[in-house]
Amino acid sequence: MAFRKFAILSLLSIYLLILAGGIVRSTGSGMGCPDWPKCFGRFIPPTKVEELPLHYEVIYQDKLHGEVEFNATKTWIEYINRLLGALTGIIVLITTALAYKEGGKVFLPTLASLVLILANAVLGKYVVDSFLLPGVVTAHMLLSIGVIYFLIKALNNQSSSEVIPLKNRLWIGLSLLVVLVQIILGTQVRENMDHVIKALGEGAKDQWVANLDFGYIIHRTFSWVILICHLVLWKKLAESSLQNYRKGVLVLIGISLGTGILMAYFALPLGSQAVHLLISLVLIGWHISSWIQTKNA
Repeated sequence: MAFRKFAILSLLSIYLLILAGGIVRSTGSGMGCPDWPKCFGRFIPPTKVEELPLHYEVIYQDKLHGEVEFNATKTWIEYINRLLGALTGIIVLITTALAYKEGGKVFLPTLASLVLILANAVLGKYVVDSFLLPGVVTAHMLLSIGVIYFLIKALNNQSSSEVIPLKNRLWIGLSLLVVLVQIILGTQVRENMDHVIKALGEGAKDQWVANLDFGYIIHRTFSWVILICHLVLWKKLAESSLQNYRKGVLVLIGISLGTGILMAYFALPLGSQAVHLLISLVLIGWHISSWIQTKNA
């Protein structure tokens, strides 16, 4: 049916937007476009410094926070992120309109996802305007998880629940919770990373991780909790019908740990931060879906 196709498309577009946002953060492109909705006063961003407004350094000095040297790559990375955000909003809006015909159990969570997307768009602008104010980045991430939750809930409200033992379902819930905690810890590390980069400069990439605060140690150590919890979950579900979920979460955990090791020991290779974040959110989405799809025996 049309609703289900658009709901899946909405979910995929959300994940693509999160990946794009991760690339924006990891490349330091958040200030690539200092104004909104235009970019340096243009609907089509400039590709060279000659296309910028005269004395742009003075015009945008407050919003650029000292980063006055024009970088076309960062500008277009940020602009593409904005385009993806607008496209995602349109897709979810269409999905919400289609959900209205499916009844309240489908329409209400879909509407909630649309409201959270709009709220996150406003908050995303504030993230940049506040120059990554501590706590705002974490709130931005939690709203994204909220959007994922409500879209998955709308999709699963049309399917029947599978009965599994209570102890197994509790492990699904616990796995969801520890991944959520780890994501929040990760956003704190990312916020601290921004301050380290500002202090040491872009040229000291190999020193960034070594200069992170104790929050990074907590985040890294908590990875063992994640691994152990999911190994127990894998064993608990050995006799269940949730074999795709059981195997899939371990694959995602492996990729997440692998990208974490790459970032820690190989000076944050290009794309590793974005993939690390995306995999974590795919994992939490799968946990949410499995929790909603099941009920206690």
